[in-house]
Amino acid sequence: MANNPYDEMFRDIARLMEKILSEMPQSDPKIIGFTIIGGLPEGTSYPEFAEDEDGESDVEVVEGDDCIYITAMADARADGAPYVTFQEDSVTLCTGGDEETVIDLDCEIDILHSFYNVQHGVIDAVCPKKSAPGEVARS
Repeated sequence: MANNPYDEMFRDIARLMEKILSEMPQSDPKIIGFTIIGGLPEGTSYPEFAEDEDGESDVEVVEGDDCIYITAMADARADGAPYVTFQEDSVTLCTGGDEETVIDLDCEIDILHSFYNVQHGVIDAVCPKKSAPGEVARS
């Protein structure tokens, strides 16, 4: 099996990210997700992005002080485009095709200022938490 000429570069980037992440303060995370996807060797089938053997899904939900961050893999083989819809207490995620996943949230979000981005096969959604009446929203 031939080596991918970029394998060494990907290993160097992964080592660099490990070093950066290990030196960051634990209380102040700034990186939500990190993925390097290299080309598949010739003749290899496309990987399946479903629940793994531990029952973990491919949707990552991280709650911060002011926002909820949702990250998922988009299905490049699906017919439809990936999208996210926001409700006050839930987010509906479609990674492509017809199947949707509803993610119930523990708090209300500001629908008007929530947004998502699909780039390089990854969906990132940012949901600012709704301020309580009389509370000033943090910036």
